[in-house]
Amino acid sequence: MTLAFRTLRTPPTLANPPCFGAFRQRRASSRLLCRSVTDQANAELLDRFWQARGVYDTEQRRRLVEAADDTSVGEWQWDGSGPLPGAGAAWFLDEDESTAPQVALVSQQLTQLQRLLGGQADIDVVNMLVREPRLISADLGRITRRLVDMKMASLGQSVDVVKVVEAQPSLLLQAEPERDDQETAADRVEAWKYGLVSDNASQWQQRYTDLVAYHHQHGDAHVGYRDDDDAELARWANKQRAAYKEGSLSMERQEQLARLDFQFDSEAAEWWRWFKQLQSFRQQHGHCDVTPLAAGADFLLLNWCSVQRIANRSRVLREERVAMLDSIDFDWTGADALS
Repeated sequence: MTLAFRTLRTPPTLANPPCFGAFRQRRASSRLLCRSVTDQANAELLDRFWQARGVYDTEQRRRLVEAADDTSVGEWQWDGSGPLPGAGAAWFLDEDESTAPQVALVSQQLTQLQRLLGGQADIDVVNMLVREPRLISADLGRITRRLVDMKMASLGQSVDVVKVVEAQPSLLLQAEPERDDQETAADRVEAWKYGLVSDNASQWQQRYTDLVAYHHQHGDAHVGYRDDDDAELARWANKQRAAYKEGSLSMERQEQLARLDFQFDSEAAEWWRWFKQLQSFRQQHGHCDVTPLAAGADFLLLNWCSVQRIANRSRVLREERVAMLDSIDFDWTGADALS
C-alpha cells in the first residue's frame, strides 16, 4: 500500500523478526540495532536527546551515543512507566549494574521512530519522546498501523498526519474508537488537535462519565491541574473549553458540564483548583497560614498564596476573588517568598 503522506518506512517488526523482541536488551549473540547509530544523522539525533534529558557535558553525551551500539549486556526490559534515563545514565555506564541496556533500548527506539516518521529533519522526535515517554516501549508495527488508520480517517482533509502526531504524540498510543457514522473526517481532525482520537457522541459521554467520577473524588471538575490527573481527560476538557469559546458546544453539553461547576475558562479553572486546596488546608489545620513551617504546607500552594497577595497589592486581583479569599480568612499580610 502506498501512503499518500510523508514516506513512512516500515520498521523491521512488520516484515522480519523484530529487532527489539519484546523490547528487551539481548546478549551479544543477537544483534539489536538494525542500523548503527554511528550513522552521523542518528548520532546527532541521540546527542540532542541526551542534551534534552539534562546531559550537558559533551564527553558524557559522546559516551552515551556510543553506548547505543553496545550489545554485550544482559537482558533489560522497560514497561514504559517512570522517567526516561537522564544525566545519571552517563555516570553508571561502566558499573556492575550498568545503565548501558537502558541507553541502548532508548537509542534504538528513538532512531527507529525517526525512520518510521520519514526521517524528516523538521519532525522533532526528541521532543515527542520527552513529552510521551511511553513511546519507548511502544510496538513500532502498531504505530505504523495507527498512522495508516489516521490517514484513512482524514481522507479529503488537508492535513499532514505526521505533523499532527508530532504535536500530539499520545495519538500514536491510543486505541481506535468504534466508528460513528455521524462523525465526519473534519470532526476527527479537530479532535486530533487536542490529542484525542475522537470526540464522537459515545466518546463524549464516556469522558463526561469520567469527569463525574473525578468530581466525586476531588469535589470539583478542574481536571488537568493536579499532578495525578488523567492526561486524556484533561485534553478533553480543554477541547470543551475551546468549543465553548468558538460557540460550537451545544447547549445540552454546556448544561451537563455546568452541573459539575465546570469552568469554561482555563485560567479560572486553575485558580479555583488552588482555592479548593487552600479550603482543604484550612479545614484540616484551622487557618490559612500556609508557610514553610506550617504543618502540611505545600510549597506550590505557598507560592500560589504569594501570587494572590502580590496581585492584590498590585490591584490586579479580581474583586470576586478577593471576596472569596476573605471568606476563608486569608492572611493578606503574610511574608511572600516571591516578592
